[in-house]
Amino acid sequence: MQSGRRDFLKLGGGTLAMLALPQPLMAAPAANPPIIDVHLHAYPASMRFENPIVNPITGAKSPIKTGADHLTACLAEMKRLNVVRGVVSGGDGDRLQAAVDWYDRDAGRILVGAGIRGSADTPLPPLEELRKLHAQGKLQVLGELTSQYAGLPLSDPQYDPYLSLAEELDIPVALHTGTMPEGTTFDPCCRTARARFGNPEYVEEALNKHPKLRLNLMHCGWPYLEDTMAMLMLYPNVYADTGAIDWLLPRPAFNDYLKALVDAGFGKRIMFGTDQMYWPDAIGLAVDRIKSAPFLTEDQRRDIFYNNAVRFYKLG
Repeated sequence: MQSGRRDFLKLGGGTLAMLALPQPLMAAPAANPPIIDVHLHAYPASMRFENPIVNPITGAKSPIKTGADHLTACLAEMKRLNVVRGVVSGGDGDRLQAAVDWYDRDAGRILVGAGIRGSADTPLPPLEELRKLHAQGKLQVLGELTSQYAGLPLSDPQYDPYLSLAEELDIPVALHTGTMPEGTTFDPCCRTARARFGNPEYVEEALNKHPKLRLNLMHCGWPYLEDTMAMLMLYPNVYADTGAIDWLLPRPAFNDYLKALVDAGFGKRIMFGTDQMYWPDAIGLAVDRIKSAPFLTEDQRRDIFYNNAVRFYKLG
């Protein structure tokens, strides 16, 4: 029987995992500086992870059985590593409620993102529901917006009301960019998904139609380096996060990509993210990648870990 994208992720493995070098988990220093993780995912509390959760990089098996277990484990990792704020969006089921559950558990640490796709598998959330959550202080971000998985660019008209809402409420949009897990287009959820819609060049029309939009290019647009740089150069309201690529890519490949962005002058526009998905231990792996990058100065590390996100999310 053909495995779907979600089963592939839960089981671990795949092209990125085969390319990456296994490495041990890193213990957190006693005095870790504060970190903001702008790219986290939540799952419904009752959701059962039927397959063993195996980290695709380390091979470590997790005892996590449910979405509730996942929430507890992720918050424990965040506290251990001094991740003082985290932007979380739902990754399955009732995506909004999954993210709100995190907020309800630790409101001082969590910023809620509304997962948005716009496909038969994942329809768009009602605008009024988003307004209501924002008024209650339980919505701070629109995203992860996964238009690529729906086979659409951000400029597709169905997203205009959501981008307008983001401008009106002065909240940022976090957009999935770059590539997707192998086999995604063969999964029933995402038959119209295409790699080309992950290219950051597809955000340009939306940015010009919505000039007050603050946009985060998730995954730093990998592997579209030159197009990512072009958008960062032209649009000062565009930032990027390191989610997934900072622990799933082989260390040399990630270092080369991040160094190119920093060397090009975008060190104050890059934010730390993990995209930990099913694996709470990925948070520590991602932290280690930034801490051990030999080309970063301490000031650049602080910008990536904390300062840039404070500015972008207006955390004061």
